[in-house]
Amino acid sequence: MSVYPFPKKRFGQNFLTNKHYAAKIVDSINIFEQDTVMEIGPGRGVLTELINTKKCRKKIAVEIDSQLADQLKEIYHNIEIMRQDILSFSFEEQYKQSKTKIKVVGNIPYNITSPILFHLLDNSSYISQAVLMIQKEVAERLIAQKDTKEYGILSVLVNAQAQVKKLFVVDRKNFHPQPKVDSMVIRLEFLKSASELENYELFKHIVKSTFNNRRKMLKNSLKKIVNDQELNQIKSVPLNLRPENLSIDEFNLLANEIAQIQIH
Repeated sequence: MSVYPFPKKRFGQNFLTNKHYAAKIVDSINIFEQDTVMEIGPGRGVLTELINTKKCRKKIAVEIDSQLADQLKEIYHNIEIMRQDILSFSFEEQYKQSKTKIKVVGNIPYNITSPILFHLLDNSSYISQAVLMIQKEVAERLIAQKDTKEYGILSVLVNAQAQVKKLFVVDRKNFHPQPKVDSMVIRLEFLKSASELENYELFKHIVKSTFNNRRKMLKNSLKKIVNDQELNQIKSVPLNLRPENLSIDEFNLLANEIAQIQIH
C-alpha cells in the first residue's frame, strides 16, 4: 500500500484510525445489492476498505485531495474515485445515471460541516440515507428541540426533510491528528418531502432570516421578507414569538401562509 501524505490543515483532515468505529459506521449504512453508495472524503480509506467488501450496484468516493485520490485509485479498482469538492458534486446527475437514490457516508470535515449538510438537503430528492460522522456539538444541534439554545437553522432545515437518529459518539483520541472535540455519528433518513411547502426557497429564507436575528421577535425579523401590509395579514403563528419558539410544523405554516399572501 502507498505511503499517504501528511494531513492537510486546509482540507480539515482528521483521519479516523480506529477500525472498530469504521466497521460500526459502514454497518450503519445497511448496504444492499441494488444500492449506489457514495463516500464523502475517503481520506486514507479506512471506511473505503470496508465499503469495498460490500456488494452493491455502484460505489463512489469523492475526495478533494488530489494526492489521496490518486493513491485510492491505485488501490480500489471497483470504486469510482472522483477528485473534486463535494460541494460541486452533482447528485442529480449521479441519480440519472444510476436510476436509484444514493446512500451517503462520510467522516465530514468540521470546517465545512454546515455547507455539506445544506448541499445534502438541497439534493435530498436524490438521497435515501446519509450516515455521517460530524462534530458532536453540531450533531446536538441537529437533534435539538424548540425552546432551547441549540435549536436553530440546522435543526429546522434538516428535520423538515429527514428523520435524524443519533447513533454513537467517537472520542477525539480515535483520530489523527487529534481534534479538540469529540465526534458523533448520525443517520439521516430522507423520507420526508418538502412538497407540502408552497415555496421551499421561501421556507429556507424565513428560517435563516429569523434565526440570524434570533433575539428579535418574528414581527421584527420578518420585515426583511414581507412589507407592513403583508405582515399584518399573518395569522398562522403569534408574531411576538422568537424563532426558537416555533416548531418545524409552525415554520411550515408560516412559510405557506406568506407564500399565499405574496401571491395575492
